[in-house]
Amino acid sequence: MRLTPTKSAAPAALLILLLARWSDGISLSPEEANQFLSRQRRANQVFEETKQGHLERECVEERCTKEEAREVFENDPETDYFYPKYVACVDKFGDSEKKKQDLVTCVHNIPDQCSPSPCNDRGTVRCEDKKGDFLCHCFTGWTGARCDKDVDECSKRNGGCDHECNNTIGSYRCSCHQGYMLVGRQMCNDVDECEDTSVCGTARCENNDGSYDCLCDIGFVYDNETKTCVDVDECVSGVCAEECLNTPGSFRCFCDGRQGKKLGQDLRSCKPITPCLSPSLKRNSRSLYLGRMFSAVPVVRLRFRRRIQTGFSAEFDFRTWDPEGVIFFAGGHLNSSWIVLAMHHGRLELQLKYGTVSRVTSSGPIVSDGQWRKISVEEQGRSLVIKIDREAVMKIAVNGDLFTLKKGMHELNLTVGGVPFREDGLINQVNPRLDGCMKEWRWLTGEDTSIQETIRSNDNMQCFGTENPGAYFPGTGFALFNISCESQNLSVQLNLRPTSAIGVLFALVYQDRVPLSIALADYHPGTDEWRDFVLVSTGDAIIASSPAPLCDGESHEIQVVISGNQTMLLVDGQPGRSEDAEVPTALLTQSSTFIGGLPDDVSLVSSLVSAPYSGCMEGNLSGVLLTMSLYAPRMAAAMMPRNKPITLSTTEAHSRRYRWITSQQLLTPVNS
Repeated sequence: MRLTPTKSAAPAALLILLLARWSDGISLSPEEANQFLSRQRRANQVFEETKQGHLERECVEERCTKEEAREVFENDPETDYFYPKYVACVDKFGDSEKKKQDLVTCVHNIPDQCSPSPCNDRGTVRCEDKKGDFLCHCFTGWTGARCDKDVDECSKRNGGCDHECNNTIGSYRCSCHQGYMLVGRQMCNDVDECEDTSVCGTARCENNDGSYDCLCDIGFVYDNETKTCVDVDECVSGVCAEECLNTPGSFRCFCDGRQGKKLGQDLRSCKPITPCLSPSLKRNSRSLYLGRMFSAVPVVRLRFRRRIQTGFSAEFDFRTWDPEGVIFFAGGHLNSSWIVLAMHHGRLELQLKYGTVSRVTSSGPIVSDGQWRKISVEEQGRSLVIKIDREAVMKIAVNGDLFTLKKGMHELNLTVGGVPFREDGLINQVNPRLDGCMKEWRWLTGEDTSIQETIRSNDNMQCFGTENPGAYFPGTGFALFNISCESQNLSVQLNLRPTSAIGVLFALVYQDRVPLSIALADYHPGTDEWRDFVLVSTGDAIIASSPAPLCDGESHEIQVVISGNQTMLLVDGQPGRSEDAEVPTALLTQSSTFIGGLPDDVSLVSSLVSAPYSGCMEGNLSGVLLTMSLYAPRMAAAMMPRNKPITLSTTEAHSRRYRWITSQQLLTPVNS
C-alpha cells in the first residue's frame, strides 16, 4: 500500500535529515566545546544576539574588547578606527563616577568620523560619516579631501569677469576698470560721468567708453585744478616768423610791411610784397618841375641885363593840380618893383609892387585841373596883361618898370617855383612851393639855352611824362597831418590808383594805438579769404570790409563814414560789409592823421596792415582837403622818411629839405 506523508510529518523529516548531514560536517574539540558551552552571557542576551550590538551596553556600561567592538560596528575599518580611541577615553576618564558622563560623551563621539569634523569649517557644507572614513562636502570655491584648498576661479576664463577677476578665499570677486560699474556679478557697464554737470566745470564734457574728456575750444587747454579752459599762448613756441599776437583761443602773425614783407598763406611765414603795377617813371627832359625843392626855394634863378629899357614878357605851357603856390617872380628886390604870378584857390593870382603901390588881383578860370594851358604875362605900355590860352583874363595898370637901372644897365631878376625873399614879404600869404610842371617857356626874348641844358642833365628837375592828380606814394614813407577830428563823427574820402594791393591808405594814430585805419590787404582774417580787400579796422579788429580788386590801373574812390558806432564803407559807390565792432570814438578827436603809412613807433600788432601805400592818392577828411600844400588852412603836412620821423609846424615846414610828392613825384628826401 502507498504511504502518503502527512502535512505535519514533512518538516520533521527534513529537520532530521539536515541534522544528520550537519553532524557529519562539524566537529569540535573537547576544549572548544567546553568553551562554547561555558561562555558567559550578559543581560539581554537574547536581544543582543538577534540584533546588532548596542554601543552603550557593549562599551559604555561595560568594558568591551576589540572583538566586542567588532560586533557593534560589524566592519573592520570602523572597528580599527574606534578601538584605539575607545581605549584612550577609558584611560582618560576611567571608572570615576564624576567623569562618567565625560566618558559617555567621549565614547559616543568616537564612532562618528565627522565628530569632531575633520573638514575645514569655512569650506565645508557638511561632513559625511563613511564608517571608518569621512567625506567632506565642499562649498563652491573650495576643494580637497577636507575642503581646505581654495579654488582659483580666476584661472579659468577670467572667472567669467568682463574686466578684472580677484580671487578670494573660497570665492572670487569681479571688478571693473575706472569708468565702469559692476552690473550683477560679472558684467561691467560704462559710467556716464557727464551726467554730473560739474565734472568738467566750464568745459564741455564728452563721455567715452570707460572714461570722459573735458573738451575746450581750439586754442584752449583744460585746467584740472580750476576746471576751466585756459588760453594757450602759442606765441611762446615761436610759431610766427616775425611778430606774434596771442589772442583768446588763437594767435595772429604779423610781418613788417615797412620792410616790404607780407604774411604768407600759411599765416605764419613772411614773403616780399610785390607790386601789381609798375608806375610810369619816364621823365620829360624838356619840362621843368616847379616843386622840386620841398622848402619852396626857387628851382630856377635867372638875371637879365639890358642896356636899353625893355618891357617884361613871359610865355609858357603850364599844368598843375596844386591850388596854391608861386609860379614865378620877376623884378628887382623886395623893396623895389616886382610881380609874382601865383596860384591861389585854383586860379591865377597876380601880386605886384611898384614903389609904394601894392596890389593883388585874381581872375580867370580854375586852372588846377591838370590840363595844359598856355600862360602869358606881358608889359604893354603902363599895363600888365595876363592871358590864359591867349585870352586875356587880367589887365592891370602899373606905374613903373620891373627892370631896375643899376650902373648903367637895366637888370631884372627872375625866379621860378619860388621867391628870392622870405615868403612873409608877399602881399598875400600863399605857400610859395608849387607842385606843377612847365614847358615851352620863353622869358623875354627866349634866352633859355642854359636852363634847357641844366634840366637835361638833372632828372630831378624834370617832370614825369605821365602825370595824374594826387600824390604818388612809392611805399617808403607817409604823410603826417597835424590835425585831428573835431567830433566823434567823421568821413574820409580817398581817390586812388594803387600800384600795390597792400598798404595803409589812412590812419588815425593815438600814441601807440591805431583807433582807425583804412588799408588795402590781400587777406581777410575774419573770413579767412585770400583776395584783395579794403579793410576798415580799429586796432586789429575789422569794422568794415569790401572785396576790391583795385590794382587795375584805374582810379577808384573809397568813402568811409563813421557815426557813433555805425561804420559805412563805399568802394566805387558799392557798399561794403559792416561788422559788429565798437569804434573807440573818444580817441578819434585826440589822434593824429597819417596818409600812406604808419610811423615806426607803432608796433606791428597795433594794426592789421603796416605796409606803406604805393600809388597815387588824394584825400578829404570831413570836408578838409588833405592837400600836399604845406600852408593849407589849419594843417601842416610833412613827408616822413623811413626811420626818421619828423613833425613839422606851419612856420617851419618850408625850411625842411624834403620833396612833397604830388603829380607822381617820388616821396623821398632831397639830398641836394
